[in-house]
Amino acid sequence: MTRADAPFPSPIPLAAGVGASAGGLEAMLSMFARMRRTGRLAYVVAQHMMHNGHSDLVARLIGRESALPVVVATNAVHLQADTVYLIPAGKDGRVRDGRLELSDPLPENLSTPSVNVLFRSIAEAQRSQAIGIVLSGAGSDGTIGCRAIQSGGGLTMAQDPVEAKFAGMPSAAITARVIGRVLMVGQIGETLATLFPGRQLIPPPPKAAASAGARAEPAVTDAQHEELAPLLRQVFDATGIDFSSYKKETLLRRLEKRKSTLRVTSAADYQALVRRRPGELEILQNLFLVSVSSFFRDRESFRVIQRALADLLLGKDAGQPIRIWVPGCASGEECYTLAIVLFEILGEARRRHPISITGTDLNPEALEMAEKGVYRLTAFQEMDEVFRGRYLRDAGQHLSVKPEVKACVTFEQRDVLTGTAAAGLDLISCRNLLIYLKSPLQDQLIRIFHQALRPGGLLFMGQSESLTFAGNALFATVDYLHRLFRRRDRASRPTPT
Repeated sequence: MTRADAPFPSPIPLAAGVGASAGGLEAMLSMFARMRRTGRLAYVVAQHMMHNGHSDLVARLIGRESALPVVVATNAVHLQADTVYLIPAGKDGRVRDGRLELSDPLPENLSTPSVNVLFRSIAEAQRSQAIGIVLSGAGSDGTIGCRAIQSGGGLTMAQDPVEAKFAGMPSAAITARVIGRVLMVGQIGETLATLFPGRQLIPPPPKAAASAGARAEPAVTDAQHEELAPLLRQVFDATGIDFSSYKKETLLRRLEKRKSTLRVTSAADYQALVRRRPGELEILQNLFLVSVSSFFRDRESFRVIQRALADLLLGKDAGQPIRIWVPGCASGEECYTLAIVLFEILGEARRRHPISITGTDLNPEALEMAEKGVYRLTAFQEMDEVFRGRYLRDAGQHLSVKPEVKACVTFEQRDVLTGTAAAGLDLISCRNLLIYLKSPLQDQLIRIFHQALRPGGLLFMGQSESLTFAGNALFATVDYLHRLFRRRDRASRPTPT
C-alpha cells in the first residue's frame, strides 16, 4: 500500500473527502454512525444534490445518526478535526490550506457538488496524506479524483459494490484500478482510526459477528446502564413512551450525540440540565424515535410489492377494500408510496376497491408532517418522474401529495406493541423497526402482525431485517432479497430454515 498506511505526522487537521450520489445518504448514515474520533481528520462530503437547496435536510438526517457533528459548510470555513462538512447544493468545494472554499460549479460538471473537484483539491493540498472515499451513486464521478489521490501516494477507499444501493460510482473507480481498499461502510471508520494510534477516543466495536440483519454494537457498560435507566423512566413519566425494550446501544448512541450537541460531558451534568429544563426529556424522546423515510425507498423492492399486490387483488371481489398498515410510518412517505403503487395497479378500477392505508407512529412531529403531505424534493430521489407529475403538485420548494392520494391514508399516534391492531389486513409494511427492538419484542411484534393479517396477507420488512425462527414458523418467504413474506396458516408445520 501507499505511505498513507503510516500514521500521519502533520499537526494540521487533514481532510478526508467523501463522494456520494444516489443511495449515498443511507451509506453515510451507517458510516458516520460508526465513525471514530481521531483528533486529526475532518470529513468533507460531496453528495450530489439538485441546485434548489436541500443541504440542511441532508445534514440534519446524517446528524441524527452521526457520532460526529455535521454542519453545512460555509465559504472559507477552517476545517476542524472530527467534524463532518457537507458542501451545500449548487456549489463545488475545494480544500486549500486547511480551509474549504466554495465556488459556483463549472459548466462541464454534470453533477454537483463535484466529487472529482473535491478529491483533486485534496490530492493537491495533502499529497501522500490525501484521503478519498467513494460511496453509492450512479455514474463515475470520483474516479478522476481518486486517480489524482492515488498518484500522489494517498489513500482511496470505495464502498463494496455488493453493498451499495447504486454501484456505478464505486464500481467505476474500482474498475479503473484507482481504489486501494474496498470496504463495507461500517468498516471505514475503524480502518481510518488505525492510521492514528493513540488518538482513538471511541472504543472499537466488538469483534464477534452480529446476527443476521443486525448491526454490531459495543457492549453496554455498567456506567452507561446506570446513566440510561433513570433517563428512560423520566422519559416515560414525561411523555408516556416506554423505551425500556429498545436496544440500549442505539439509545446510548443518540444520547451521546445529544450530550455532545449540548457540550455536556457527564451523566450528572445532563441530569442537572434536565432538572433545569424539563422540556429536554421531550427532545430526547424525539431523538430516540426513528423518523427517516422517503418515497419509493429501495425502489426495486416496490416493484416486487407491486407484483405481489396485483396477484393479491386478483382474489378480491368488487367492493372489497384493500387494507394496509404501516407501523413506524415516520413522516408518511411509505404510506403515500403504497397508495401510489395501488393507484398504478388499479387505474380506473380503484373505484371498485376502496383503499385504506393506516400509518402509525409515536412521534407527533413526524405525524404532523405526514398529515400535511408536503415534502422537500430530496424525499423523491428514487421516485419516477412520471409518478411525480401524476400524483404530486408543486408547493414552492416542496412537492405536495394530491388530495385523491391523501384521501386513502390516515395517521394515528400509537405504540405498535401496546395498541390494538386491526384484523384482516392485506399488507403490513414494517421496515427498519425490528432492528431497534430486542429479540423477545421482535417475536412479539411478528405474532401481532400474523394475527392482524388475513390468510395469505403480506409482510414487508427492511433490507437489514430477517425473520427469527418463530417468525419463519408464521410466515413463508415470497422474495427474500426484498424481504417480502406471506402469512402462513397456523395449522401448517413448516420445516425450520
